[in-house]
This record gives sequence, structure tokens and C-alpha cells, in this order.
Amino acid sequence: CFTREGLLVLSGKEAQQNELLVKRYLRKSHGDIYVHADLHGAATCIIRNNSLNGAISLESLREAGTMSVCRSAAWDAKIITSAWWVHAEQVSKTAPTGEYLPTGSFMIRG
Repeated sequence: CFTREGLLVLSGKEAQQNELLVKRYLRKSHGDIYVHADLHGAATCIIRNNSLNGAISLESLREAGTMSVCRSAAWDAKIITSAWWVHAEQVSKTAPTGEYLPTGSFMIRG
């Protein structure tokens, strides 16, 4: 889907799709943003930045965050919660030594 400002937002439905989205479409060099909520079933969302120097607005962040929460168990349970976002370079598939990240899980640094 697209934000009101015309930025593309990609969203996965399950762990394997989330894994694929981050590996293929999250661009560190373009200023893309990773959006998620710490809730069961919350969607991983990626906001693709159209310009190399342009910042993503708070409105676009809010829209992607709402999309992530709407796909979670909290939405059906009518629980008030929020999403969070990080820059693409903060998202990694590399776990700390001795730990394992299952499919669809990512390490957030910083």
C-alpha cells in the first residue's frame, strides 16, 4: 500500500514473508524505515524512501505503525498499544554469539 504522501509500504503476513521482505527490499543506502510492534501477529512494515536525501515524515511513520498494529492480536482484543520504527541499518539477521534468531525475527541494534 502507499502512504498519503505516496511512499510505498511493504508488509508481510507471516514470518517467512517478513524474512523475504527484509532481505530483498529493505535498503540501507536509501534511508528506508523498518516499522513493527512487539505484539503477536504484528506486521513487519518497510517504508521505502523515494529520495536519497528526503526524510520520511511523522505522518508516514504513523500510518505504517497503524498498519502494523492493525494486523496484530491487540487490534482484535481492542488493546491500546503502539508501534516503533528504526532505520534500515539498525536491522540485522546476525544474532549475538550463542543465540539464534528464528525465521522472521531480526536483531535491532542501537
